[in-house]
Amino acid sequence: MPPATQSPKKSHALLRGPLRDTVNRFARGIDAPRAKERIWVDPQELNRTYIRNPDVTPDFKRRHSGLVLDGDWDQKTEPTDQSWKIAACLAHFRDGVPWEDTGVFARMQDMIAERGTFDSCRTLEDVEARYAAIDQLYDNIRDHGFQDHSIRKFGTPRLPEGVFVHIDRNGDPIFGAIGNHRLGIARALGLTRIPAQLGVVHPAALETGSLAQYRDARS
Repeated sequence: MPPATQSPKKSHALLRGPLRDTVNRFARGIDAPRAKERIWVDPQELNRTYIRNPDVTPDFKRRHSGLVLDGDWDQKTEPTDQSWKIAACLAHFRDGVPWEDTGVFARMQDMIAERGTFDSCRTLEDVEARYAAIDQLYDNIRDHGFQDHSIRKFGTPRLPEGVFVHIDRNGDPIFGAIGNHRLGIARALGLTRIPAQLGVVHPAALETGSLAQYRDARS
């Protein structure tokens, strides 16, 4: 197996915000990706999830948003249905299964035992509070829709948080494994258009102008 494409590891080695925008625009033109750019995706079409395993793939995080990177990283995916967080959301919100019966509490406790902390949780009480907050998030999205919290900066709508989405060589979206619960809620509610934060983009997608379709909320 060939070695995984390496992504920058140190924060000082990364081009962020305006610097990344400037370099991308110089190299790719005015339609180049922008850091933390807000895009629009159909959550029902996010059927592949990027495998975030530092042993075999670059560990793309939000600080890599807008990065244009060649290589085979976009081939390292698995079915989104295999995400235990998304599966728990679907079971809970769509099928009415209590959180504790979805297996998510046990999985969270296992992760905490292994790492000491996981998703900002250290105890079962933390886990219960976290999922109570996710229930509130679901209620808010159900009642008011999936809100666009982007901020226009340097002429570009930028989304600080949210569902993280890469664009592969064919111009197709890949869930970046960040924002699992938001994606699970969107899928459970049957939503077909939500705002997302742009992740890493394969240069082949730019050659065909594929990014444009994700910039228009009406597409």
